[in-house]
Amino acid sequence: MSTITISANTSWYLFNFRSSTIRQLLARGYRVVCLSPPDKYSDRLVSELGCEWFPLEMNNSGNNPIQDMGLILQFWRYYRRFRPVAALHFTIKNNVYGTWAARALGVPVINNVSGLGTAFIHKGLVSAIVRMLYKTSQPFAHRIFCQNEEDLQQLVDARLVPPDRLELLPGSGVDLVRFNSSLKVSPGGPFRFLYAGRMLADKGLYELIAAVRSLNATGVECELWLVGFAGVGNVSAIGEAQLKEWAGIPGIQWLGPNDAMESIYAQVDCVVLPSYREGMPRSLLEAGAMGLPVIATDVPGCRNIVTDGYNGLLCEVKSSESLMQSLQAMLAMTDGERTLMGKNGRALVAAKFDERLVLEATLRAVESAVQQQ
Repeated sequence: MSTITISANTSWYLFNFRSSTIRQLLARGYRVVCLSPPDKYSDRLVSELGCEWFPLEMNNSGNNPIQDMGLILQFWRYYRRFRPVAALHFTIKNNVYGTWAARALGVPVINNVSGLGTAFIHKGLVSAIVRMLYKTSQPFAHRIFCQNEEDLQQLVDARLVPPDRLELLPGSGVDLVRFNSSLKVSPGGPFRFLYAGRMLADKGLYELIAAVRSLNATGVECELWLVGFAGVGNVSAIGEAQLKEWAGIPGIQWLGPNDAMESIYAQVDCVVLPSYREGMPRSLLEAGAMGLPVIATDVPGCRNIVTDGYNGLLCEVKSSESLMQSLQAMLAMTDGERTLMGKNGRALVAAKFDERLVLEATLRAVESAVQQQ
């Protein structure tokens, strides 16, 4: 039985975003081995999906490549042990260090750039190092998937990735059966905005809190639900102390992470993502599938999903004032106007972002890698 390895910087990511890929590869008769840091989702990869899992020690919050060099040895040992016919990598460190290890053993690599992230948002030494790491590793990949055109073009223009290795994918795709508008309920009460994702400053959370506070200065006109992980390994991570402080503000609730996101979307009226930059944001895709209007910043990734006035509203990045105006505009709409935006979002996601498109492209890349050996 041929083996395929799949690695990311958290087991949570593999379980929540790549379960369909794992199931499809298993159905095709491959042995699937997941490599990721241990967390509470590690065992679920094995028990619920039927793949194998092995621990990968890595510091997600560290940005020192010298300290990360041990990752290369870990990958090399696993690839020598399992001799995979293809190695699928997700997230920056896995893309870089996994590719170097695979190259040493002649293992074909399929990398996924889900977004160029914090290191490309902030200029400086870290950004320069990340660019160097990409430039010295990605030419060895068999295929590199990008999730939006801006990221793909930036990689080409900066000569970080050979153009013939790149392919555009519609994010990680969305399950249109799991996420659908028939689940929506009408709980009553104030209008509910939802931010769903990691609790990071680079997601525009400080601007979002400021905008909601301004809206609710004279009374709670709307609620904001914050759903996702706190204290994650990222230089812009927002800690639990700050989130608890925000939760003390009238109208703001921090609910923490949730594995049943469809039940959360079903209880809100609009999804908000004021991010500084994205790959192909999962929350906006899931919101569209649920028939919810959205508000997002006019940045790469977000504007690939949101057309202003059609399925949501776009606002200026890093501007709490512009964001507040968009929140006010959404509140001022009629139910019919918001419902039409939601229907447009569902149609867009169904046409362009169905997870089946992602699975088909991944399987094609795997088969191509296997055939070239």
